[in-house]
Amino acid sequence: MEALQMVDRKWETDEDRMMNRLEAHRDFITWLIKKLKAEGIECDRTTGNDPNGDILYYNPEDEEKVKKIVREINSEYNSD
Repeated sequence: MEALQMVDRKWETDEDRMMNRLEAHRDFITWLIKKLKAEGIECDRTTGNDPNGDILYYNPEDEEKVKKIVREINSEYNSD
């Protein structure tokens, strides 16, 4: 599995830092959607800064599976 990494570096401008964070977020959501689809979960990216989140999954029965996958990712990439 390809790991996404935030690079800790000096930024020339605040905008550069913000653009990097947005690009990393975009790439992470794209990666997560591919992972969910590989698990058979039909989903798409939301638009318009949806207050309900960045990913829309269509089958309410998938909710527990989605939460489990997200917990596993958090555990793997956010452990000390």
